[in-house]
Amino acid sequence: MKQAKVHKLSLALVVLFSLVGLFETTNYAQQATPTPRANGAASSASDRDPKTASVPKDKVVIKVGSQQVTVADFDFLFQTLNAQDQKTLATQGKQPLADQYILTLVLEQQALRDHLDATADFRRQEELGRAQRLAQAEYEKMAHDIQVNPQETKQYYDAHASDFDELAVRQVGIRKKGGGAQGDAAGLSPQDAKARAEEIRKALAAGTDPKKVAQDFAIPNVVLVDTQERNIQRGQLPADLDAAFFKLKDGDLSEPVETPQSIAFVQVVRHVHPELKDASSQVETAIRQQKLQAKIAELKHQTPIWADQSFFTAPSVEKPATGTPAVRVPTAQPPASPSSKPPQAEHSPNN
Repeated sequence: MKQAKVHKLSLALVVLFSLVGLFETTNYAQQATPTPRANGAASSASDRDPKTASVPKDKVVIKVGSQQVTVADFDFLFQTLNAQDQKTLATQGKQPLADQYILTLVLEQQALRDHLDATADFRRQEELGRAQRLAQAEYEKMAHDIQVNPQETKQYYDAHASDFDELAVRQVGIRKKGGGAQGDAAGLSPQDAKARAEEIRKALAAGTDPKKVAQDFAIPNVVLVDTQERNIQRGQLPADLDAAFFKLKDGDLSEPVETPQSIAFVQVVRHVHPELKDASSQVETAIRQQKLQAKIAELKHQTPIWADQSFFTAPSVEKPATGTPAVRVPTAQPPASPSSKPPQAEHSPNN
């Protein structure tokens, strides 16, 4: 039982080390869940590699001390990598992953000899990791079980059609020189940047061909004038820009958005109203997310939950006495809105 527990910890450590950049041959900056097959089963590394497809899954391929790693174990580890990393290793060979796994097992065995697994912090971290993995598995199961039928899709689209509107726009961006920049630094002075922006706006508003505008005013790496339109989906931009842009009519120019580094604006080419057949995947995603959040809310409602508000509530700020400077007490920020996956705490090998 202890051996199985240690082995699972080994797999987790290898994934952790890949995340913090100990692989030198390629970038393992992301961790992804296994790619599901159509029938819901996860595909293995052997399935994608003809050279190892016939190798028995119980064949031992790594030995470190008394620990043994089989083809099935290594395949499981391989599946935790993202698709690009899997492709890289499948092409260039899996030795870098094996080397890192071996390093993990060596360090783990020494940690056990040092009884680091008996520390309170380690046990807390282990329990937290287990809870997170189970929560992730349940979240994915709940999401997988959600069904959306065509009638629901049509009803949702009819009620939220404007949510799927898009804008076809041309973008204009002008880089400004930062304060203290050298004379040959990329960018225009703030005054020149404003003047160039105004010239471009006048040309586009007059109906000049965007290719002609780009030819007359664009500067590589400094002034960008889109000659090809690009689509912006409603809700893709910050709320204030989203509302302002979607109020514009075809051909209108947005107000310039100015920062210390740049000036940018768009010209609306046309409004796009996707039909249901074109927006069906987005509609289904929205319905699934809505149903998933409802299931989570119901689950929380059915589960007895208690939190000591006196512990979690920010302390009140007493009115300072006359002549005493006020002390600003930071208040707790509201939790982030739920994403497609529950958040996971970062782990550090130093914990």
